[in-house]
Amino acid sequence: MRNYLYIALLLALSSPMYYACGTSKDQSIEIPHERDPNEIIITQTQFDKAQMAWDSLSAHTFSDFILTNGIVNIPAEGRFDVSSYFGGNIIRFDLLVGQKIEKGQVLFTLENPEFVQMQQDYLDAMSQLSYLKSDYERQKTLNAENISSQKSFAKAESDYKSTMAITESLRKKLELVNISSNDLDPTKITSRTNIYAPISGYIESIKVNQGTYLKPSDIALTIINKDHLHIELNVFEQDAISLKIGQQVTFYLPDSKSREFKGKIFLIGQSINERRMLNIHVHLDDEKEGNLLVPGMFIEAKIGVKSSKNTALPLASVINSNEVNYVLALTKKENDLYYLKKTKVDIGLQDDQMVEILSENDFDFKTTFLSKGGFQLIK
Repeated sequence: MRNYLYIALLLALSSPMYYACGTSKDQSIEIPHERDPNEIIITQTQFDKAQMAWDSLSAHTFSDFILTNGIVNIPAEGRFDVSSYFGGNIIRFDLLVGQKIEKGQVLFTLENPEFVQMQQDYLDAMSQLSYLKSDYERQKTLNAENISSQKSFAKAESDYKSTMAITESLRKKLELVNISSNDLDPTKITSRTNIYAPISGYIESIKVNQGTYLKPSDIALTIINKDHLHIELNVFEQDAISLKIGQQVTFYLPDSKSREFKGKIFLIGQSINERRMLNIHVHLDDEKEGNLLVPGMFIEAKIGVKSSKNTALPLASVINSNEVNYVLALTKKENDLYYLKKTKVDIGLQDDQMVEILSENDFDFKTTFLSKGGFQLIK
């Protein structure tokens, strides 16, 4: 006697595959089946229509991870607050937040009458310095020949060096407001000066506008450089012992987990904060990917702490039914029929692609398994 296994249309995934042209009778397929309740038979048509697939046991590297979260940040040298050493009215300002800036580019223009006085004082001092230098050198010669008194030489030397110090001081002040003293003359005195970008990057924030009086202590805008973005993560203190410099880190945005970024730990904090967590810093493997990130972004991360190579199957190969895990192993193929054996397995580690098979000794490494579409064949 033979039993018959009826695989209904609903169980076989796609009802149209079983319709016979011009008939409205029962659409289930009758397939001879042995007494073994763990044997399942499918047709080539079922296999193709359900887009099933085969796979076999293979060695796969599993990694243990510490799951954590953090933010995208930039090092201190990558953020620059722009201000001015001297106050003034902003008479030209046409920047926007997010705008790309090159080092040395004019950011805005300041105007202040004090700049005029600084240039005038410098030119006066330079004029006096020329005379005092000549007098100092003359007195030095006369003193060497005992023609003039030591007192006259000392006064000439004092006046010259004092004026030279004043001149140098005024020159440094002009440098601070970006006014060159090299070719300065009375016809080039100006009340305006340009403020230049100290680094290349992007405008992160703007706190002034055209017409604002910028005080020396005020910050006009902030520039950030994303060339060396890093990730700041927080790890619970119990996981701190598993961390070390150079460990691989995979991170992603919570709303876009399919786009992963890779990096490595380059700095581990040396103290636990008030939340009983340790701060660590991660460098991107490819710093060019930093262009896809923005400082302040919240991210989730996996820190690989150890790995092992184990026998595994694709995740979809293992079907859980009533808290028991099964695989469907191909035992034979006859014509267009596939004979599958439902076998209980023990599983171990798993990731988003593979699952470890602890009972791999129950199978030959050449055994073929249904790796896609098996869920609908087991109830």
